[in-house]
Amino acid sequence: MRHITEISRWDVTLTDGSVIEVWADGYQEIDGVYSFGVLVDTEAEEVGSGLLVTNRTPSNPDRLVIALAQFPVSAVAEIRSA
Repeated sequence: MRHITEISRWDVTLTDGSVIEVWADGYQEIDGVYSFGVLVDTEAEEVGSGLLVTNRTPSNPDRLVIALAQFPVSAVAEIRSA
């Protein structure tokens, strides 16, 4: 696997006041969950069953977004790039 873009720091403040630092390319909301991920180029045989693939690019099916961290939307008070 080869990482495509430069990752950024995200501060995720939970509704209980806890702050979690996440390093990722970005995040998206999927089915009531904020999913933080990284964009990678990979070969099909490199994608193991332990990885959560949240997206593929239409032009290159070997380019994937892999989830690094997920939080229920209801548990998050704020997300800021740091």
